[in-house]
Amino acid sequence: MIRSWANSRSRRFYEDGKISKFRGGLDLDAADDLLAALDAAESLKDLSPLKSVGLHKLSGDRAGQWAMTVNGPWRICFRFKDGDAYDVEITDYHRG
Repeated sequence: MIRSWANSRSRRFYEDGKISKFRGGLDLDAADDLLAALDAAESLKDLSPLKSVGLHKLSGDRAGQWAMTVNGPWRICFRFKDGDAYDVEITDYHRG
């Protein structure tokens, strides 16, 4: 279950479908589907069989986080602990 959000724009997108802050080719349907899968997941193993999500562990300044590929440079990043997702965000972290 998603327990917390890293920013309000990601939360608003998931809860209300508000997309005004996302530009640059984000696949909204894919992002919505991945957030729903993350919210339903009880472990990372629930997500890893879904090869299309591109689940991967992050390093560097995002060490401790996981990411799923939405499309292009867009990712859903999060921390996962005890069956819950924290600090969930939709981001293009390649921009810096």
